[in-house]
Amino acid sequence: MVHGILPALVTPMDDDGAVVDHATLGRLVEFQLQRGVHGFFVCGGSGEGLLLGADERRAVLETVLAASAGRGRIIAHIGALDTAGAQQLAVHAVRCGVAAVAAVPPVYYRGDDDALFGHYERIADAAAGTPVYVYNIPSATGVEISARTMARLITIPTVRGIKYSSYNLFDLHAIVELLPGELTALSGNDEVCLAALVMGAHGAIGSTYNVMPATFSALYRAWRAGQLAQAQALQFRANRVIQALLGVPVIAGLKVILSSWGYPCGAPRRPQRPLTADERRQLLAAVDAAGLAALEQDAMQQLAAR
Repeated sequence: MVHGILPALVTPMDDDGAVVDHATLGRLVEFQLQRGVHGFFVCGGSGEGLLLGADERRAVLETVLAASAGRGRIIAHIGALDTAGAQQLAVHAVRCGVAAVAAVPPVYYRGDDDALFGHYERIADAAAGTPVYVYNIPSATGVEISARTMARLITIPTVRGIKYSSYNLFDLHAIVELLPGELTALSGNDEVCLAALVMGAHGAIGSTYNVMPATFSALYRAWRAGQLAQAQALQFRANRVIQALLGVPVIAGLKVILSSWGYPCGAPRRPQRPLTADERRQLLAAVDAAGLAALEQDAMQQLAAR
């Protein structure tokens, strides 16, 4: 089981969003590991995985594994438009030694419940014993993985996790209760990370953890230690930063912040767009006003004190 805080890594690129910057990616992995994260979610939505070619996705995963050097659990998102494409990426990820593979449900050609089951069954076959995590993000896919749906999917022996990017925390708890102690649930909505932990999640995967790794690592540790007020304070302060980020396209905004810190992440890949010069200035001013720098510094001190 994978527990803890796992950034949904952004994929650094050049200024045109055309070429992956592997040198910066490796540095970004180290930056976040030094701030207490427990692993990484690679080539998910925040990592623009569905916009990368298969060879690019394999290369990104290999870079992250090399840079982390066994210091965190790696979940490779291998979801694709077609089942065969997901299977091929799963075979590569397993050969690389990931902790788990994850996949969004089929998009555009969504099919019925039987098609969904067959999709994950074939991915599990390709993963050859490595845990498979379902990625529930209905806002992007139009497919809701409910507790009823998950109850059927876990009859596939290696489907043993879910990345849960939905606000229905009642159903999240119902999913956790399907296989207590065996089924991993990781929250995917950063702004309710603590609420999801309270409702039984074992950790969280998030896009804003790219710029608040220490904050959410400290939140998780405080929660595990029973220090609810401390965890709540961190969540509320983080949410002010998240609110500032929501004023722009989030992936582009994360790349701007990281670039301003000396980790040049370039532009997102089209059809996403980069921020305008005015948007960049406004975003950096907004996250500064929201207290991002002080928040991360305070969280680092909390982590060092343990």
